[in-house]
Amino acid sequence: MGGRRGEDRDGCITDYAQRVLGDLVFVQLPAVGSSLAKGAAAGVVESVKAASDIYAPLTGRVVEVNPATVETPALVNSDPMGAGGCSRSRLATRPK
Repeated sequence: MGGRRGEDRDGCITDYAQRVLGDLVFVQLPAVGSSLAKGAAAGVVESVKAASDIYAPLTGRVVEVNPATVETPALVNSDPMGAGGCSRSRLATRPK
């Protein structure tokens, strides 16, 4: 994961957020096909320090999730913008 593909956008938590949270031990992601509302909770991450919601970066729907982040939450710490990306979402409408 990591980046854009046409109208799709990848998302999870930022590098800053993973550093503040510390070692992640749990990741819960939305189901493929789930509707998202920009700024609304779209998943959960838990670390040895705290739990936090993952907020939707856009209004749209989930088109893919990365099961590797659920199986190995530490991927989000080691590569949050690449292999540790959580999901891919499609914009509901094209930005102007």
